[in-house]
Amino acid sequence: MPPPEVSPNIWRDCWVIRAPGSDGCSGRFVVAASAGNTMDSGFCSWDFYTKEVRALQVDAGTPSSRVALRPLPNNVVQRRNSTTTIVAAEAKQSWYRSCGPLIISTASSQKAVKVFDVRDGEQIMKWDVQKPVVAMDYCSPLQWRNRGKVVVAEAESISLWDVNSLTPQALLSVPLGGRTVSALHVTNTDAELGGGVRKRVSSSDAEGNDGVFCTSDSINVMDFRQPSGVGLRISKLGVNVQSVFSRGDSVFLGCCSTSSMGKKQSSMLQQFSLRKQGLFTTYALPESNAHSHHAAISQVWGNSDFAMGVSGQGLFVFDAVKDDALRVLNMDYSNAQSFREVIGPDDMYCPSFDYLGSRALLISRDRPAMWRYLIV
Repeated sequence: MPPPEVSPNIWRDCWVIRAPGSDGCSGRFVVAASAGNTMDSGFCSWDFYTKEVRALQVDAGTPSSRVALRPLPNNVVQRRNSTTTIVAAEAKQSWYRSCGPLIISTASSQKAVKVFDVRDGEQIMKWDVQKPVVAMDYCSPLQWRNRGKVVVAEAESISLWDVNSLTPQALLSVPLGGRTVSALHVTNTDAELGGGVRKRVSSSDAEGNDGVFCTSDSINVMDFRQPSGVGLRISKLGVNVQSVFSRGDSVFLGCCSTSSMGKKQSSMLQQFSLRKQGLFTTYALPESNAHSHHAAISQVWGNSDFAMGVSGQGLFVFDAVKDDALRVLNMDYSNAQSFREVIGPDDMYCPSFDYLGSRALLISRDRPAMWRYLIV
């Protein structure tokens, strides 16, 4: 357990890491970290076998920069008259991402990026990116491409950095042309070998698809072999993207649209085909009058069997629509598919999930994680 003065509510992400220990022998470490809006931010690592704390790094929030754990009603007058309040709140959106023995961190509206060793907590690297890091509600602006390269979403570009040496080098910058990134997913070919939704991607699956980022009008498939950094751009209309996942030929979006009356919000998963360069099918969630934070799809994932998206109302599981020759060529791919089951409670806050076999791990930021079984 971490020291008692560290709140258990700080943790929002975790990994099991394999890395050589100080004795050179293979070791395993459990790493937990904060993510997104938190009153305090940091990470902690434990020895998998002895349960001893190996590293602890916590940045305590100040009263002026602390952000409430639950969403608060928008105070329009205050937001207009207090720029400092807005900047302070955005600055506390902190992110950590682990890959091998290293964990990298940054915060929105800041330029500093730090790298720590999870085995002893030593800071081994720090540098500044060109522009402040962007804030995204449900996606990290900082993600590993592999153990030697990191992708950072900045205010005016997506940048690729080489971190193989103690002096990081910018390799590529993808300009955004004045648009804002709403969701980012980067393919990691050096992720852990174990199962789950964040398992390692083979180099063949990642060829020509280094990741995906979404703006207000397009889905952008990154290809770092190209000078522009973008290999394919697909237009999207009428939806706001909150989360994204890409694997092979498919891109899954967690998104929402508002009815013409502006009251009911429709949340959905959209699956795009890179081969067809367009929308392949839509998986619709029930219409809801819930607050936008509660109805937002905070994580999405899919494979050849299932498509999954989680919101405050539960983990929605769909049977994947097959992309094969049996599908009629003129079929309306946008017809919404009905979900097969909903897992978990309907009052989760900023939820995320992992999935392996028939088991789903549901994580809600305001309670202990829970295992649930899929009906197969």
